[in-house]
Amino acid sequence: MRWPPQWRNSSDLQRLSNTQINCLLIEDSDSLRSVVEQAQKNGIRVIHGTSELPGITVVKGEWPGAKLSRSGDRDTASSGPTGLPWVDSNGWRVRLAAALNPKSTIWVDATPKDPLPQSYQLCVADVAACGGRWIISLDGQLAARIEGGDGDAVETWKGLVESVEFFAMHNHWSAYVGSAVVGVLSNFSSDNEASSGEVLNLLTRTTEQYRIIPKDSFSPSSLSGLRAVLCPDSNPPAAGVRKELLDFVQDGGLLILRSAWDGIPGTPANWEHPRYAGLVLGKGRIAIAKSDDAADPYLMANDTVALVSHRFDLLRFWDAGSVNAYMSESPDGKGAIVQMVFYAREMNGKSAVGGPENATLRVAGRYKTAQLLTWDKQPLTLVQPEGHGVGMLIDGDSVELHLPSLSHYAAVELGV
Repeated sequence: MRWPPQWRNSSDLQRLSNTQINCLLIEDSDSLRSVVEQAQKNGIRVIHGTSELPGITVVKGEWPGAKLSRSGDRDTASSGPTGLPWVDSNGWRVRLAAALNPKSTIWVDATPKDPLPQSYQLCVADVAACGGRWIISLDGQLAARIEGGDGDAVETWKGLVESVEFFAMHNHWSAYVGSAVVGVLSNFSSDNEASSGEVLNLLTRTTEQYRIIPKDSFSPSSLSGLRAVLCPDSNPPAAGVRKELLDFVQDGGLLILRSAWDGIPGTPANWEHPRYAGLVLGKGRIAIAKSDDAADPYLMANDTVALVSHRFDLLRFWDAGSVNAYMSESPDGKGAIVQMVFYAREMNGKSAVGGPENATLRVAGRYKTAQLLTWDKQPLTLVQPEGHGVGMLIDGDSVELHLPSLSHYAAVELGV
């Protein structure tokens, strides 16, 4: 937690009692000497900067949430022609940092920006759902109001602490293995850094489940279980990686290329796509962008989903508004967890900040049990509903979950 400069007394540390907060970033330690000394006596680690922390990678993030309307109305989010508002989120940054630094814990440094009270919990979930930790930072006004004992501000603090506690109680999810349909292969650096990162950001928005595959750490196991691999870089991978990818296609996979490689094999495919030409190779296909227009990250993300086909979706939502969702499987293969972060919902034709009222989620897999977990209510077992109420419907190779009204975050534990 970044210690608020408004909290100048060591007695303010009592707010951390019986919480999961065990490390403080104190930037002005000279003027807060009594706080530093008492924190250390309480067994709380004190640091003065995040530039060199062994085993920790700090990512510069942004304050998550749906963009407000141009009028500044907090209850209405700006949206484009598709109706869904633009969302700022950090999940893809956490996942990319973890893929590039597999032995590190990922911290996200995102400072409040015109925050709503509930957006503090949203920030916790936005980062933690992908396995990261947000460096808790309070808006100066909120910190002062908490210090002054303002009731609403104190409730906001309690809600923030409650959400941190929730993820600490479920830290066993970190051992789960991410589910994926598509692999994204890139060096995620240099000239490719901005474009490949934006592809991840926008692919997340589609709720397509993907795996990040850095070129430098590629291995044949990187392709395990995938339906497709997207290569958003303008330059091709090394020869050995190319061979593995072509073998993947031969076995039935789909390879999506931003630009053609020299000497790529295959015969023309009988398909029509405005931005991709197709080749058939063995049991699989290769899609090659026809022009630089296809390199637009928004088009590339959405074209990838269309090329793979929705019939392979692991997750599909109805009436969920703006949601990022992450599915992972338990180490023993007997269960899964779907974590959902909601940024805005549709109400009377408008996008409003908050979670959905009655969303439906289809999950691919032969699951028999489902339990809904939120940080503000008791766990709810989803069973066969009466009529169209809240519950779970088993439909062959998938389950359909009818969800109750939700806040910014929910998770569903599934069992076979």
